[in-house]
Amino acid sequence: MTGQPTEGGIPVYQWRCAPSHLRTRRQLEAEGLRRNGQDIAGKIPFRRYGREQVAHLYDINLAATKRQATPAQLAALEKATREHQLRAAERHGVDRAEFEQVGDPGPGWNTSTSALAGYKATGNALADSLARGAEREGMDR
Repeated sequence: MTGQPTEGGIPVYQWRCAPSHLRTRRQLEAEGLRRNGQDIAGKIPFRRYGREQVAHLYDINLAATKRQATPAQLAALEKATREHQLRAAERHGVDRAEFEQVGDPGPGWNTSTSALAGYKATGNALADSLARGAEREGMDR
């Protein structure tokens, strides 16, 4: 028999030899699709870092579009992420209360004390560079 080799009833394809309608899970996700509960339509064995691995393939015609998260789900994810970050900060010795302060961030964030506060750009890069060079002290021309 000269048909397609199978493994447990699932067709096995060589690298880059699968039909064009089959995609991996990540390829489906990149196209905004999901598997939609379908069974594996094919396999591609390959070696990575000296280990035998298998890429499972799914039929794009049976795939469905990805579902969008609801605002409540997004809010729950945001809350969980914030809690995770706060606990990580506490493990590194930062108090949780420091993250909940709202207001002036302090003198380090004052833009008027910036090194570029008095600098006026002319739009010409060479002229601006020469002007900065002339303002520096202890620089010979």
